[in-house]
Amino acid sequence: MPLIALLIFFVAPLTYVLWSCAALIRNVALAKESGIPYVVTPWYPLNPVWLIIRPFFLHLLQRPPFRGSLWVGLLSPDWSWTYQYTFFRELGCDTFIHVTPAVNTLCTAEASAISEIVNRKMDFPKTTQLYGSLNIYGKNIVSSEGQTWRHHRKIVSPSFNEKTHRMVWFESLRLGQDMVKSWMDGRTVSSSTVTSVSGDAMRLTLYVISYAGFGVTLLWPNVDKEKQSKTGENLEAAFNAEKATETQFHEEHEMSYFQALNSLLKNLVPILLLPKFALDHLPIEKVKLSKKSYIEWGKYLQELLRDKKANIGAKKEKDGMDLMGALVKGAGIADGSTRVPSYMEKGRTTTPKQLLTDDEIIGNAFVILLAGHETTANSIHFAIDYLAMHPSSQRRLQVDLDRIFAGRPINEWDYERDFSPLFSGMAGAVLAEELRHIPPVPNIPKWVPATSAPQALIVNGQKRFVPSGTYINLVTLAAHRNPNQWPHGPPSDPANPAHPTSNQDNDLEEFKPERWFRGASIPGPEPDEEGTAPISDGAGTFTGTNMSSAFIRPPRGAYVPFSEGPRACLGRRFAQVEVLAVLAVIFSQYSVELAVDDWATDAEVEKMSIEERRAIWEKAKTQVKDLMHSHISMILSMQLRKGVVP
Repeated sequence: MPLIALLIFFVAPLTYVLWSCAALIRNVALAKESGIPYVVTPWYPLNPVWLIIRPFFLHLLQRPPFRGSLWVGLLSPDWSWTYQYTFFRELGCDTFIHVTPAVNTLCTAEASAISEIVNRKMDFPKTTQLYGSLNIYGKNIVSSEGQTWRHHRKIVSPSFNEKTHRMVWFESLRLGQDMVKSWMDGRTVSSSTVTSVSGDAMRLTLYVISYAGFGVTLLWPNVDKEKQSKTGENLEAAFNAEKATETQFHEEHEMSYFQALNSLLKNLVPILLLPKFALDHLPIEKVKLSKKSYIEWGKYLQELLRDKKANIGAKKEKDGMDLMGALVKGAGIADGSTRVPSYMEKGRTTTPKQLLTDDEIIGNAFVILLAGHETTANSIHFAIDYLAMHPSSQRRLQVDLDRIFAGRPINEWDYERDFSPLFSGMAGAVLAEELRHIPPVPNIPKWVPATSAPQALIVNGQKRFVPSGTYINLVTLAAHRNPNQWPHGPPSDPANPAHPTSNQDNDLEEFKPERWFRGASIPGPEPDEEGTAPISDGAGTFTGTNMSSAFIRPPRGAYVPFSEGPRACLGRRFAQVEVLAVLAVIFSQYSVELAVDDWATDAEVEKMSIEERRAIWEKAKTQVKDLMHSHISMILSMQLRKGVVP
C-alpha cells in the first residue's frame, strides 16, 4: 500500500514533469528552427489536467510579476475571444507559434496565410482527430478527410440547392412571425420586455432545420393553432392538423420528437466526450438524460430514414425534398439503383452497394443539424442585440426593408424576388458585420501531419517552413479585426473604447454595418459584376458566397466566417437565408431597444428628459457590452453562456 501511494503521489507526477520539460525543450527547438516568432507556455490550454487546475493557477498568475504577460493570456481556451487582435499587435506580427509541451500550434490572423492554408488541403488537412466524437451516429462529411471526404461531399453537397433554400425562406418567415406573436400575444400595449431572445432563436432554428432537414413541421408553442402563420404556397399543406403534429411517427418513444432533439442538443457534451462505459454507469442525472436523448433521437432518425427510403422507392418524394430525403436519393437508394463510386468499382467482386451506408446517411444528417442549429441561432440573437445597441443602424435597416418590400404583407414576400436585395442591402450588411464580430467558431483548426514533411508557407512576408506535427489555428476573430487587412477609421469614442485592449486606435471593434458599403448612401440592388458569381462546387451545386458583391471585398482570408476553399461550409446560403428572413420579419414590424428595467420603470422613463433617457440607456449598453465580453465563450459554437440581454 505505501508503495502504491508513493507511485501515485510522487513518481507519477515527477515522471510527468520530466516528460513535459523534455517535450517543451524539443518543441522550442522546432519553433526556433522554423524562423517563425513564438511564445512559450508551460501547459497546453486544452490539457485536461490544466483545465481542472486552471481557475486556481490563473488567479495566481494575474498577480505581479506575471500580470499582463502575453503567455499568461494564451493559457485560456477562450483567449482569441478575450483578447481579439491584442496578442498579434503586441508581438508585431500576424503569425506566431504557440509552444507547449504537448504540441506546437501556429496561430495566424494573416489573410494571405489563411487563404493559402485553406486552399492547400492536401498539405494542411483538417485535424480530423479532433472531430472523431461527431461520429456518434455514423461517419460524416465533417469528421472525414481525403478520398472519404470527397466521396461524402459529392453526395451531401447537392442537398444544398435553391429548392432547399426556398423551403428555408418560407419556413423562416412562418416561424419568425410566430415567434414575434409569442412575444406580443395577449398584451394590450405595443411594446414588451423580452428576455427569451436567445432561447427563442434556438427554438426557431431547430424548427427550421427540422422541417428543411427532415420534413417534420413543428408549431410554435403558446400561439393558437388558428393564429399560426401560413407563409408560402409550399407550406399550406403543412397546416393540415395530421401533418403538423407528430402522428407521422409510428414507433413507441419515451420522449417526443422535439423533446428528444432539444434535450440531445442541450446535453450533447457528455455524449461527445465520455466513453460508453461512463455513459452507461455514471449516476449523474445530466449524463443519464444525455444517453436517453441520444438513444431516443437515434430511434427517430432510423424511423425517418426508413420513411425516406420507402417514399423514394415508391416515387413519392416531393419536389424540393428535405435534406435527409436528398441524402437518401443521392446515396443511390432509388428505383433499386446500385450505383457505386468509380473508385470502388476497380477490382470489385461483391454485389454493388448504396453510396452511403445507413449509418453514414444518419451521421451526415446529424452533423447538418448540429452545424445549422446553434450557429444560426446565435447569429439571429447577436444581430438583434447589436441592433438594439446601435439605433441608427437599426433605423437604416428599417428604411431599407421598406424600400424592398414596399408595404407588401409577409405572405406576399417571395424568395426569388426579395432575397437578393436583402442580401445586398442593409440586412446583408448587418449579418456580415455580426459574423465579422462573432463568427460561428473563433478558430479554424488545421495541421501539418506528423508523417508529412515540413510545409513551406509565406508568413509575415517571408517564406518559412511549418514543422511536421504542428497544429494550425486560423484565428478568425483576430483576422476579422486585423487593421493591416481591413479599411478602418478612428474610434467613435476614444475615451470609451469598444474593447479593453484590442484596436483602441481604430473602429474595427465597433459594430458598423455601414462599413460594408462602397460609399453608397442608400443600399441598392446587387450589381452583376464579373468575378462575383455564386460559388459552385463543380457539380452544379449552389453553395453561396460569404458576402454580397455589392459590399467591400477584403483580401481573401481576411473574412472567413464560413471558412474558405474546398472545405468551406456547404450550408452558408442556408444560414444566410434563414437569418435574413427572420431579421426582416422582426424589423419590418417593430423596433428593438435595450430594456432599462434595472434602472427605471416605464412610467419613470416617460417623465424623463432626453438627456436622462440617454444616460440610463448608456448604462444598459455598457452592461450588455460587459456581459458579452465576459460571458461569450466557445463550446460547440460562440454563445452567450451566462446572463441575458433584455
